[in-house]
Amino acid sequence: MNIWDIIITALIALMLIMAVRSIVKNKKAGKCTCGCEGCAAGCDKKNK
Repeated sequence: MNIWDIIITALIALMLIMAVRSIVKNKKAGKCTCGCEGCAAGCDKKNK
């Protein structure tokens, strides 16, 4: 592995960590994490 492989792998890992952190943070705040705009508790995706 050269330095560029390490940098790219680190960037991908960082993006993954940030995405998971965002999902967890939104879920704790009670926000919808199903991906639809203006989602409410009665979201079709949530009820499935």
